[in-house]
Amino acid sequence: MADIILLTTNSKQENYSITATKFAALPPNIPLLITEAFLSSKGYKVKIIDTETYPKKNRDVISIINQSDAKVVGVVCSGSNPSASTMSMVGVIKFFQDLKDIDHEFLTFVSGGHPTVLPERTLRELGSDFVVLGEGYQAMCDIIEYSKNKIKKKEISSVAYLDNGKFYSTEINELADITQLPMINWQKVNVKDYRAHNWHCFGKDINNRSPYAIIWTNQGCPYPCNFCSINNIFGKRRYRLRDMEDVVSEIDVLYNNFGIRNLKILDELFVFKNPRLDKFCDLLDERGYDLNMWCFARTDTVTPEILKRLKKVGVNWVAYGFESFNNSILETTKKKNKADVLKTIKWTKDADINICADVIAGLWDDTKETIHHTRDFMIENEFEWVNVYPAFGYPGTPLYKEYISKKIISEPKSWDIYGLYSKKCNPLPTKYLSSAEVLMERDKMFHDYYHNEKILKMIEKRFGNETLNHVVEMVNQPLDREIFSYNKNVTPAGGLESNNIIVPEEKYQPLTV
Repeated sequence: MADIILLTTNSKQENYSITATKFAALPPNIPLLITEAFLSSKGYKVKIIDTETYPKKNRDVISIINQSDAKVVGVVCSGSNPSASTMSMVGVIKFFQDLKDIDHEFLTFVSGGHPTVLPERTLRELGSDFVVLGEGYQAMCDIIEYSKNKIKKKEISSVAYLDNGKFYSTEINELADITQLPMINWQKVNVKDYRAHNWHCFGKDINNRSPYAIIWTNQGCPYPCNFCSINNIFGKRRYRLRDMEDVVSEIDVLYNNFGIRNLKILDELFVFKNPRLDKFCDLLDERGYDLNMWCFARTDTVTPEILKRLKKVGVNWVAYGFESFNNSILETTKKKNKADVLKTIKWTKDADINICADVIAGLWDDTKETIHHTRDFMIENEFEWVNVYPAFGYPGTPLYKEYISKKIISEPKSWDIYGLYSKKCNPLPTKYLSSAEVLMERDKMFHDYYHNEKILKMIEKRFGNETLNHVVEMVNQPLDREIFSYNKNVTPAGGLESNNIIVPEEKYQPLTV
């Protein structure tokens, strides 16, 4: 009998729409797997039900739980990037709605960045017994002990709960020493069922995206970007480092025991000017593995030398969070960046590393002209992949708090508006564009980029005809956008308190991905 079942709920279809089955990645849930490893290391019997990877109906999942006689069920509201916590709430809410209709005797909790910053709303939305606050490793142990009647409810650390409708929360534990966290138990999952991002495997591996895994070398980020939710779960800006020997030992296991070449480095800030990165390259250089990895970096933390070293050990892609190519617009995000962007692009290309350009269409001072400038800059520099996001106000971020307090937006009534490819996607407005216009400009930017003849020729030359055909098929998938009907929920340019409400005469037609 398991002491605890850890599960993920599945909302991939709602969040990723038509891209979900073939084009999107299917990654392992690293917070889920770290939690499993921690609890197992403490002697608890842990079972995983990962419905993100193995879709099941909620009623079937609940039946499996009831048959297991587990006393505690923890729903992990997180994913392979910080914003996934809010997106995952779509499936979490549906799970708890179905759970209310079925008799059960187990205790429930939810964990993750989103529940941590909105604990009372989460409890009232779900009806769970607890919200685990912060990392919550000790809290989960306490809940298991509480289920065995070994401690009292008030002795459970780092949780929020309702008692007769009144909200309570207990003191949040200090963050764990991540150098003491155990390695993920990869033998408990089937890595062949995970799938890399399509762009990660452009070229000879475009149809060979499995097996796949994710590694991590640090947690948190020291930078103050106002739109980012990475530090929600840590309470404040933190940047904690894992021993590189442990990281490479985990790569040893994945490569030698499971035959994995395709690896994502999870860290939001992996490339940083410190000896750890040299250690990472030294250790992998000794091994000579044939890896295909990608990582995140800031444009002001790379050097020509480190890029060449990373390429040598198998880092074939670097994702840069450019956000915008207009400095005055970047200033509103508090993203401090002193890099010469063109120089960084040249260094990366000289190292023969592909660039994944992450940009945001819809920051506060954005106009159609500034968004078009970003598009034109990307086309001019021929990035191998671009991720174009509208701006979202994620709960817990300074941006969310600012927009709520200034009444630019109201508190979201549902969380499905945060899915980039979701039918209900509804981003933030800018000073000059409504939320509908922002999303249209976002969709149009991506459409224009991957329908540009120059870009398509670059893809064919660099990655081959098979990859080109894959991209052409992808960008011709139609996206269904509810907001374009202008029926409801369009936030006007300037926000809800603005009189600057401009509704275009023509009705937008859905564009492709």
